[in-house]
Order: sequence, then C-alpha cells, then structure tokens
Amino acid sequence: MSVPLPSDSLADWLAWLEHLHPSEIDMGLHRVGQVADRLGVRPARMPVILVGGTNGKGSTVALLSAIYHSAGYRIGAYTSPHIDSFNERMCINERPLEDQHIVDALHTIESAREPETLTYFEYTTLAAMIAFERAECDVVVLEVGLGGRLDATNIWDSDCAILTSIALDHQEYLGNTIEAIAAEKVAIGRPDKPLVVGEPHPPASMLDFAKQQGMNLIQIDDDALPHSALAGDHQRRNAACAIEAVKVLQALLPVEQKHIQSGLENVHVAGRFERINYNQQLVVLDVAHNPAAAVTVRETLLSHYPDYRVLAVFAALKDKDIVGIVSALAPVVSSWYCAELPVPRATPLATMVHQVKQNQDSPVQGFDSVDKAWQAALKDALNTNAVEQPTLILVAGSFYTLQHLRDLVTADDTDSGIPQ
Repeated sequence: MSVPLPSDSLADWLAWLEHLHPSEIDMGLHRVGQVADRLGVRPARMPVILVGGTNGKGSTVALLSAIYHSAGYRIGAYTSPHIDSFNERMCINERPLEDQHIVDALHTIESAREPETLTYFEYTTLAAMIAFERAECDVVVLEVGLGGRLDATNIWDSDCAILTSIALDHQEYLGNTIEAIAAEKVAIGRPDKPLVVGEPHPPASMLDFAKQQGMNLIQIDDDALPHSALAGDHQRRNAACAIEAVKVLQALLPVEQKHIQSGLENVHVAGRFERINYNQQLVVLDVAHNPAAAVTVRETLLSHYPDYRVLAVFAALKDKDIVGIVSALAPVVSSWYCAELPVPRATPLATMVHQVKQNQDSPVQGFDSVDKAWQAALKDALNTNAVEQPTLILVAGSFYTLQHLRDLVTADDTDSGIPQ
C-alpha cells in the first residue's frame, strides 16, 4: 500500500497506518523518540500533563480540559481509543480537530519517519503533539495508552504526572501483579516534578520508588473529594486528581477557584456512566472493559438506581477478563443480552455466552450483532417498565460495543426526564 498524499482523506491515512508496522503493539521509546527528535517536537514547547492509570484516565483528561478551558487557556487533549470518530482523540478546547489538520500532521511525520517504522498509536501520538504545537496550545494533556514506562506518551518529560488508579489489566504486557503493573505506571513521573496518585491503595513499593527518584508525591485525601457532573464516587477521586494537578501548576498556569468549579460542573465524558433518555427509556453507556471498571459501574448503579431492573447489553474482546467483568456486574444485572463484535479480537459468541452463564444466575441470551442484542433488550425494557418496575439498559464491555450503539441511542437523547 503506497504512502497517502497530503490531499488524501484522513480515512486513507488511518487505513495505511494500520499496516505500517509489523505489530499493533510494540512497546519501547527508541523508535518514536528518534522520529520526535527529527521533527523537533521534543522537548515540548508548552507545559505537559501525563495522565496514566488503569481506569479514570479519560475522565481526568476531560476534567482538566474543562477546567483549563474555563480559565481561558488553549488546551490540547490527546486520548484513546475513540468512540464515534478518530478525531475525538485530538481535541483543542474540547473540540475534535478537523480532518485536514490531522492529515497535515501525519504527512509531516512521514517526511521525517524513515528509517523507523511506527505503530498506529506511536504515529498518532506524534501527530497530536504536532497539531497542538501548530495551534499554539498553552497546555497539553496526554492520556497514557498502555502502562507508562514504555508508552509513546512517555517520550516527553511531563510538568505533572497523574496516576488515577491501579488494577489488573493488560497483564500480557505489564505483568501479573499489582506491584508489577504499578512499577510500569509510576515511570511516567519525573524527578523534582509532581506525581499525583489517585489510587487509594497504591503498593508501598511504588511509593518508595517515586520517593527514591525524587518525585514530588501527592496522594489524594479521602476526606476532601469534590463533586462534579460525572456520576460515581470514583469520579470524585478523578476530580481530586485534576484539581491537585491544577494547583501544583499554578505558577505556570494560574487558575481561579471559579474556573475550577465551572470545569467540574460542565465536564462531560462519552461512555463513562453516560446517561441517555432514549424514547423515554433510561440507558447507561459505560465502557467497563475490565473488572475494576465494572465494580465502579456496579457501585454507581446501586447508589443512583437501587430500585431499577438492569438489562445488560454486553460484548467484550477475547483478551479481556470476561469472568471478572461479569462477576462484578452480576449482583445488579437482571438479564444479559450478549453479542459478538465484528472485529478480529472479538470473543466468539458461544464462548461469551458460556462464560456469562457460568458466572452469574440471571437469564442470558446471545445475538450475532450488538444491534440485535440492543433491540431485544429495548423490547424487554419497555414491557417491564409498563407492568413491573423501572428498568434501565446498561451497554458495556468494550469501546467497540459503545461505538456500535452510541450514535443510535444518542440520536433521540432529549436530556430531559433522566433520573439522577
């Protein structure tokens, strides 16, 4: 496949990127660092905040974006993966970049890439920084993709690093223990720079390492967790992480309390306990693609909707801990509508249905598409609402699951009548 032209579409460039490197994931900083140096984007020309952790990264990036935007700064935010469109990964002032700006950045990278090859994520990470520098952003927030130590975002020395949470996920790359995973994640911190830790029970070995490296360790105080527009106690910890980062960067980026409050009140994150009113039916969209995330969904459902019957539209990738996710959600789910995703990494439907049935006692149905699972759940929800008790539909298990339904569900979102 030939290199796309600057006049080609973003879709053409992204399709080409998928085949540029021999493997989808190839952790290490040498190749991407070499290209970054040739491009002149390292060191960064503006303050950089790195946000790592198992869960809560996207929400924390959104909180920081909302606060700094409210304060009048031009903020670039890089996240992954996306839900509706690739452009969501690169936002300035909470708005996705236009296709041409991304294509221009990709073309610039290609002019300096060889002889290195880059993964899709490495390439797009560099593209985000190029686009943010061209837009003259005042501050950049980068969400760590996988782990931390060897993640492409870690080629930049951050002015502040955040670790939102630490749990088992991606063990094939990061290790099989909390201690091993924490060791990978803490490496996004830098000597003499603040490291904000939101995880309530971080391994002692990780904290010792941070101190030995001279990082300015800041642990979140459970007695002072702020509220925001995001639902769930876990989001209060994410908000606390964002506020601490803003506070320690006051000398570089002064922010008034009113702007912090405005950011907290106006933040929105797609696919994180996102509540939708679809034809008067309550729907909750949450990625929940690992057990720790599923636990937060369960606890938030119990807190906000204790009397509701929950119907789960569920689909997950084969490299995820389906047993752990299902076990976490089982106490609140009344019925499961499982679907097979149309992607190479999808869990086969028969395997998923078997695993769900083996790890909880509620009825389980299987469907060959997410759309069919959704239609069946919606039909049952409407019937239940009419004769028994209030019902909500939970869509969970993967970013891909939400990709297939969010456009449909949000098309009729009235934002009114949603129980809080």
